[in-house]
Amino acid sequence: MAQPELKDDISVCFDTETVDWEPFTPGSGPPGVRARILRRFDNGSARSAILDLPAGWDSGGFHVGRSDHQGFVISGDFYVGRNALTPRAFFYNPAGSPFASIGSRGGALLLMIYDSPPHYDFVNPGPIKVSDDAFILADAMAVEPVTPEIKGTKIPGFERRVLFKDHRSGADTRLLKVPGGFEGRGPNWHPVHEEIYCLAGDIGPDDKRLLKPGWYLHNPQYGIHGYHEHSISGATILEWHDGEWAINFV
Repeated sequence: MAQPELKDDISVCFDTETVDWEPFTPGSGPPGVRARILRRFDNGSARSAILDLPAGWDSGGFHVGRSDHQGFVISGDFYVGRNALTPRAFFYNPAGSPFASIGSRGGALLLMIYDSPPHYDFVNPGPIKVSDDAFILADAMAVEPVTPEIKGTKIPGFERRVLFKDHRSGADTRLLKVPGGFEGRGPNWHPVHEEIYCLAGDIGPDDKRLLKPGWYLHNPQYGIHGYHEHSISGATILEWHDGEWAINFV
């Protein structure tokens, strides 16, 4: 297999508070939701985004999405039908699977991940069959953690919770706890895109940038990065990939 063309440090890192809000109405549904787009597909639509649901917003009935989507509740309250979700809840619904009315009573911030440009359609009244693959985790931290390994060596102090795994593409979403004083092993690259959102603490990809709560990092496919990965006080991050993740050191 030919060596892929590597590019030196093309990662993107920013405080999401600096991203402008824009209306978010992909297909059917009432207006009022706005989004901070973190990463876009080629057509400009959201691959990953922070959605702001205003107090009292409701989708108005069953909908079906044309793309797989994942969501993580950052703050506020959110509901899916009769399921009331609070911060750290995580959910997944595959394309073509209807989901009950969604909304928020007091307002909510959600981190959303789409595998293709998002679009939602109303579902006519009648028998509703939700996919067996759809699920809700009331608290992502309740998932049993594992200690990750790199090249067969366990990384002490780390906790990895796999929230989602697509066994067709290898794409996954993880909740990671990084210990304080962490020092990476040097420059590396991945065969897939890697996106990271900092929930708590601090973590730096190098000596020039330090992610804090609300910061976002995108390490593009085949992009060399991690010249000084480190954490001062420890961090909790959400990390997702669009294919089978692997680490290759330079």
